Amino acid sequence: MADVKLLDLIDRETLQKIQDGFSNATGMAALTVDLDGPVTNLSNPTDFCMKLTRGSKLGFERCNQCDKSGGEKALREGKATAYYCHGGLVDFAAPIVLNGKQIGSFIGGQVLPEAPDEEKFRKIAAELGIDPNEYIAAVKKVKIIPKKQIDACADFLYIIADFISKIGYSNYIAKTTNSDLMNNAAKLTESIISAEKLADECTRSFGTLTSRFSELNETAKNSVTIVKDTSDTVKNIQNIAMNTRILGFNASIEASRAKESGKGFGVIAQEVRNLADVSKASADKIEDTIKTILDFTSDINNSISELEEMIAKNENNLNEIKKFLAELRGNASN
Repeated sequence: MADVKLLDLIDRETLQKIQDGFSNATGMAALTVDLDGPVTNLSNPTDFCMKLTRGSKLGFERCNQCDKSGGEKALREGKATAYYCHGGLVDFAAPIVLNGKQIGSFIGGQVLPEAPDEEKFRKIAAELGIDPNEYIAAVKKVKIIPKKQIDACADFLYIIADFISKIGYSNYIAKTTNSDLMNNAAKLTESIISAEKLADECTRSFGTLTSRFSELNETAKNSVTIVKDTSDTVKNIQNIAMNTRILGFNASIEASRAKESGKGFGVIAQEVRNLADVSKASADKIEDTIKTILDFTSDINNSISELEEMIAKNENNLNEIKKFLAELRGNASN
């Protein structure tokens, strides 16, 4: 709040209307200032102040300093404060405060509580480089208002200033809060949009995974079929080997009966039996390997099915999240 200005709380036009209303009701001049100087046009100004006192360079500087000092004094005392300005007239100030920090003042006055001391005003005119006779003629036109009435107007101005302070502070908090809410809503919307994009990417990835797992599952099923077919082929080889061994055994018997003439045939029969034994051993080993492959393939097939179910479930959950994000984005936009 250190950088908050008076016009950040209430616009210049509204301040001017409030100031003009006070001035018209009391018949006194009024001005609204911030810490840098006036922020409104002077209401019901006197020629003494506007044309002469503020018309001189030194007078203008002293007037602004008086306005500032009057507001600071009022803040210290916690009430409207009447004081004599450097030009010899009575002014009063009511501070406009934001959260304990003065950001401006309402200034009223340009009046006298009694008839002017001409000698005093001639000296002031001389200091400011103003024609003393013109200065005296102007000060005689200044309204003379009893001190009691001046104090009552000062108190009234303080009530207005306090009301403006509270309303301005509330407006500032509301504006700041609304701005924060808008910024947060915008950030939330951006985050939701990013989350939706990520969800879309995940959905596409799930779709690709589902497709690939379906292909893999089909391959696994085909593999099971092929392995089973191979197992049947191996069984046929085992049967052939068994029959070959029997055939070789029978051939050995016949060779034995043929005695000397069947020796060569007996050797061949033995080799046939050996080949049958090797073929059967190899076929048995292949059958064991096929069994293992079949078990692995079945496990893979089952795992793929489970993964497909999990992917389908997560895809459904992701779609629900996307719906929720869409609702959140709609609420944030509203």
